[in-house]
Amino acid sequence: MENIKELRKRYIKLYPDDGINKVDLDKIEVNLGIELPKDFCEIALFYGGELLSGIDTFSFSCDRANTNIIAETIRIRSAIGLPSRFIVLGEPPESLIVMDTENTPSIIWCDAMDVSRLDDNSFISKTDKWNTYFGAMSIKSTN
Repeated sequence: MENIKELRKRYIKLYPDDGINKVDLDKIEVNLGIELPKDFCEIALFYGGELLSGIDTFSFSCDRANTNIIAETIRIRSAIGLPSRFIVLGEPPESLIVMDTENTPSIIWCDAMDVSRLDDNSFISKTDKWNTYFGAMSIKSTN
């Protein structure tokens, strides 16, 4: 199994100078009122988002006005009442990828119709779940 150091080597070759800094990580936590998981923080220092296991996601960079995880999380929280422990990572067609900052599984990719069921994990449709952000980056689903 790959570890974060191996992932870092691979991603730096693919996406040089793509990570964000500690200031951006702090901005995400402050603006969203959450504490980011340690593996997410470690990976974000060398990889700034926009792709999760081949799926388009939002940028972690606070410099991207409308396509970063802060703006999108705030928008979705306001639109549907998404619980504050979730961060929106991506919005593929008719679905949502979120990170639960307090529980495992941490990464959940659910149907748009099941978004209101995120709080209690009572999904109707099949969801993809990963215990950690690192696990999602490594493409290993728990389902």
